[in-house]
Amino acid sequence: MLVTVAASGLLFGCATSQKIQVVQPGDQNLSCNAIKEELAKLDKAQAEIDSKKGVTGTNVAAALFWLPGLAYTYYDAGEATRLVNDRRSALTTIFNSKNCTP
Repeated sequence: MLVTVAASGLLFGCATSQKIQVVQPGDQNLSCNAIKEELAKLDKAQAEIDSKKGVTGTNVAAALFWLPGLAYTYYDAGEATRLVNDRRSALTTIFNSKNCTP
């Protein structure tokens, strides 16, 4: 049984986060409201990324059986956060260039 748990840890020991494309086709054509909606989606995406860090079943298993999996989970979450922040910056630039009101 311990072998099964250890093998599962090796296979599923890291949780990956969805990656967001920083610049997307049609961004320049978004309305002010559409940009606000995209920014709200980024907030949800960031919350999902944050939920994969901390004490989760996957992270506990990774810490016990496969420490590189836990390290990769945090690295991956950091990369996903960087992409969310870069997208937020790109959308904010467009938002400001269109003189949208917050």
